[in-house]
Parts: sequence; C-alpha cells; structure tokens
Amino acid sequence: MARDGHAQLETVPDERVGRARDAVDAEGLVEAARALVRIPTSEGRETPAQEEVARLMEASGLVTDVWPIDLDAVRAHPACAWEIERAEALGVVGVLEGSGEGPTLVLNGHVDVVPPGDERLWTHPPFEGVVEEGRLYGRGALDMKGPLMAGLFAMRAVRASGVPLAGRVLLHSVVGEEDGGLGTLATILRGHVGDAAIVMEPTDLAVAPVQAGCLNFRVRVPGLAAHGAVRDKGVSAFEKLFDLYRAIGALETARNRDVGADPLFERYALPFPISIGTMRGGEWASSVPEHASMEGRLGVRPDESLDDARAALEAAVAAAADADPFLRERPPTVDWWGGRFLPARTDPGHPVVTALAGSVAEETGAPARLEGVPFGADAGLLEHVGGTAAVLFGAGDIRRAHRADEYVEVEALSRMARVLASTIVRYCG
Repeated sequence: MARDGHAQLETVPDERVGRARDAVDAEGLVEAARALVRIPTSEGRETPAQEEVARLMEASGLVTDVWPIDLDAVRAHPACAWEIERAEALGVVGVLEGSGEGPTLVLNGHVDVVPPGDERLWTHPPFEGVVEEGRLYGRGALDMKGPLMAGLFAMRAVRASGVPLAGRVLLHSVVGEEDGGLGTLATILRGHVGDAAIVMEPTDLAVAPVQAGCLNFRVRVPGLAAHGAVRDKGVSAFEKLFDLYRAIGALETARNRDVGADPLFERYALPFPISIGTMRGGEWASSVPEHASMEGRLGVRPDESLDDARAALEAAVAAAADADPFLRERPPTVDWWGGRFLPARTDPGHPVVTALAGSVAEETGAPARLEGVPFGADAGLLEHVGGTAAVLFGAGDIRRAHRADEYVEVEALSRMARVLASTIVRYCG
C-alpha cells in the first residue's frame, strides 16, 4: 500500500471484466431494493424479507439454500451475541457455481434494520422506498438492503454475461446483524464459508480491509435514598454516575490518542469511541435516587482482544470508584450484554483487496481509497470463526444510517454492482 492510503496495482484490461460489468441491470437493481425496503424488518421480523430475497435469487438463476435456523444451537456457540429475542429466523444463501478450480468468494449482507424511530421526523415514510432526485429513501435503503441487492445484481450480471468462472460465489443474506451477527454465525456454521468475503456495508465505495469491533456494556451505580426535601441526608446515584461518566470520557481520550499509528484510520478523529446511549435511575421525583445505570458502546481496536477491551473499561470504572469514599464501600458493577462485534483485519495485499481495488479504480477512474471503518459488522465473524479473509465495501455514507431520512444514491448502488461484478470475474475467473 502506498503512503497516501491508496492501493497500487496494475489494472489489466480484460474483455470478460467489461462484459460482466456492462451486464448490470441498474433499473432492476433499484426496483428490487425498493421492494425490499417496503418489507419492515426491525425487531426480529426478518422472515418475509428473507423469503423475498430467496425468490429474487432463484429468479436470478442462483442455486439457493434456505433453512430454518436452529436458534438454540446458534445461541450456544461462544461467538454468538444478540439483543432481540426471536421466535424464528431463516437462513438464505445463493450460489453462483464455477468450475471448482478457483477460489470461493462470499458476498455478505443483512436484511435486518434498526427501528425507524419517530416517523414524523421522516420526509418520506420509512418503509415506502421512495426514489427522489437520484436517491432511494427508506429504512434499510443504505444499511443495507440497497447494497445487498447490488451484490445480487452483480452475480446476476456475471451469469447473464456468460463469463465462465473458475471459482464460485456465495451470497449470504443474513438476519440479526444489527444486534450482534447471529445470522452470519448461523450461515458460517451451516458451512457457507469461502477463501475471501466482501461485507457490503456502506463505505462510500472505499475499500476497507480493517474493521473495528465493539462491545455493549452497562454500569450500575448505587446511591442512598432520602426525601428530596432533605436531600443532603441522601446520596444521589446520578451524581456518582456522572463522576464515572467523566472517567469513561477520559478513557476514550486515552484510547484514541495514538490513532495516527494506523494510517487506515487517519481521517477519523475518534475511530474507537465510547458512546453512552441510555441513562436510567431513581424511583420518584421527590426522592434522592438510590440507583442509576448507563448503557453504552465500547469501540475495540482492530488488533485488540475483547477481553483486553473489557478490562480497560472495568479498570477505569474501578479507579474512579476507588477515588470516591462512598463508592469505595459500595462499588459499581459493569455488565457486558447484547451486541458484540469482533474486530477484523485483512492484509491490504490480499488478492481480494487488490481485485476489489482494481475494479474500483477501473469504475471511477481514480485509485481506490483504502480505509479502516470504526463500526462493528460481520467481518469479524467471517475472519475469526469462518476462516474467511474479509474486506468491507459498499455504496453510501454510514453517517446517513440509523437516522431519519436514511438514503443511498441510486448511481452509487449501480456503481457498486458494477464494481462487484468486475471483482467476481477478477477474483474467481
């Protein structure tokens, strides 16, 4: 990799690459993405969308594997994490077969989405899939039903072009990514792994061979109840909580102080953040609160173990508590719950990275940007559990995800599909 963060390689013109890229059905891609956005898939309601993806795979000529996931068996695996209790889940994989003489490439995407929030804040209803001024709006348009369909239409284009493949391509359509990756883990345990994988998260068409991890945590803080009229006779759990909050903020600063050591994260001021998402406590407005808690997300460095990350947060909370006479006698607790994402790193010189970077350069006319991403995704499971080298690549800006008026540019989806079609031929051909 060059010092400017761009992949350097020779791009060899190949008539087969052009045939596959030019066969992408851009209009069909957008209509399929719109149809998928119209199926709500938050809070574990993923089966209807999975059935639609399976139908689209079959219509594209892919061989499909559709199976009911044994949730109890998957949850028993040590790498499993989840927050949503599901009564059912469906696994879906589409296969584009080659001659069997080349490597297997996985395209991985998820159908589940986060809840839309207050729908009054949306310009367009979140589940209507409106296209306006070159943008597809809706919950999941960006993260990541649009990119998932770009992967499917890339495979469809390769098949339609008649370009022969030595290797094979697998399209993972998974559930449960947003709350920890249960669907990808189930797909790995089913045996659907490869030599390399492209996780189709939004990277704004940058090639991301490095992904941070993350952990959910909860800190419970005690207080001493008293009537609010004599609050000096009690100890507010909120006041103690805010002391710990400041200690966690200091830990965040320390953990991000030397980010320049990894050039793939140099554009981020805070690549490994610690974000507090909820605070709760107290029982009555006129009582001094005797308990409080905060829940948050701890960013994990790419080369850091989850155990070391946990230990760092626990040590910071313990040190702050030890400095307070009240908390020294009544120490707060730290619980680890819900979503958990393993970090991942693939060598920038890996063939899947260079194939993808070459396809981006050919599509855009400029060297591909190589960057790390600060969010958790399923690349960690593919690498550490599935033994599959993973890189992230997709259309759209992650800053548009998880908010009202989520959207992805239609042209970016088409470009993504063309890049993926080219990459399939380069890597599997």
